[in-house]
Amino acid sequence: MTASQAFIRWFDVVMRAFCTLFAVVFGILTLLVCVDIVFRRFGIASMPWLVEVIEYVMYGGTFLAAPWVLRQGEHVRVDLVLTLVPKAVAVRLEQLVDGLGLAVSVVMLYFGAAAVTDAYRANFIQYKNLAVHDWILLLPIPLGCAMLAVEFILRIFRVRGTVEEAKFQFELPVVER
Repeated sequence: MTASQAFIRWFDVVMRAFCTLFAVVFGILTLLVCVDIVFRRFGIASMPWLVEVIEYVMYGGTFLAAPWVLRQGEHVRVDLVLTLVPKAVAVRLEQLVDGLGLAVSVVMLYFGAAAVTDAYRANFIQYKNLAVHDWILLLPIPLGCAMLAVEFILRIFRVRGTVEEAKFQFELPVVER
């Protein structure tokens, strides 16, 4: 197994882990909402912190699950142009769009990391029902954007077979040891 294959395998495991964690936590929170409704209905108790936790999980989970959604092709996309042009052009357009996605991900990674660093240094804390450090809340932005950047790079190289079918040559760079 080459280093790039090992990295891709590791990256797949990390993406699946984030998605599985998000799904499990989302399921637990869904059950807790039901429990909260029953508890409030019968005057047993209330979980005022639950809405806040749901907000944080939905926001963080969206960033951390986005690379997996991109990998699955389940993201929103408009294929109208790609269906109207020849296959070779469509492949290059797909790579161009993936390159733009990579650029946006890298910019968001940079500013997200800066925001996390600033929040950590300033010791900012969100005070609502819970007291949560801002850097923890901001951390999914650079993590998710870093994973998106990697996935966009992999998408650009993944069209290699399609590119070869379209009579274009596109080789992965070889790292010499």
